[in-house]
Amino acid sequence: MKLTFIGHACFLVESDAGLRILLDPYLPGAFGGKMGLRPFLEPVDIVVSSHEHLDHNYVDPAFGTPDIVKSATRARGVQFRGVRLPHDDEEGLRRGWVTGFRFEVDGISVVHPGDLGRPPHPAEAAVLAPVDVLLLPVGGTFTMGPAAAVRAVETLRPRVVIPMHYRWPTVDLPLLPVEDFLVQANARHWLVERMPAHPLTLRRADLPMTPQILVLQPTH
Repeated sequence: MKLTFIGHACFLVESDAGLRILLDPYLPGAFGGKMGLRPFLEPVDIVVSSHEHLDHNYVDPAFGTPDIVKSATRARGVQFRGVRLPHDDEEGLRRGWVTGFRFEVDGISVVHPGDLGRPPHPAEAAVLAPVDVLLLPVGGTFTMGPAAAVRAVETLRPRVVIPMHYRWPTVDLPLLPVEDFLVQANARHWLVERMPAHPLTLRRADLPMTPQILVLQPTH
C-alpha cells in the first residue's frame, strides 16, 4: 500500500493493485482564500468525506467518476466502517458531528477520524479497532489539540500515527503547529520520523509494534 499526504486532512491511498482512494479532499481557495494548498487534479476510484465542510468534501471533475463514501458502506470491494464522532469536545454542540472511517487495503487497516474533537470513547474505539495506521488531527481549534491527540493514540493503540490538520504556511486557519504534538509524543518516548513529500510505502510485515509517529511533508 502507498499513502500520500496531499495536505491538511487529505490523503491518497493506493493499493498494490492500483485502487486509488482519496480521503477528505479540500476545495482549493476555500474560506476566502485561506485554503491555499494547490489543487489535487488526478483520477481516483473512491472519494471518502468525513463531513460537509469545504476543507473535507470537495469533488473535482478531474477525479473522474469515483464512488462517493460518506457513511459506512462497501465500495469497489473495500469495506468502510463508519462511526459518528463529535466535531468538538462538547458532544457536537458547537460544530456538529463527523464520520470517522476505518478500511483495509493490502491487509493494512487505516483510520481517518475526520475533525475529531476529543479522544474516542470505548464504544467508538471498538468500531475503529484494530488500527494499523491512524491519520490524526492534532492542531486544535476545530479538532483535538496535542494533549487530547496523545490520549486518542493511547486509546486506539495504532502502530503508525500520521499527524494532520495542523498549522501550515498555505493554510491560514487558527491551528497549532505539529511540533506541539511532537513534544507530547517525545515525552512518551514514541519514535518520531520526518518523511519527504512522496508516497509512503507500507507493508504489514514491516509495521512497528509500538506507536511510531511519521510526519509527512504535504505534496500540495
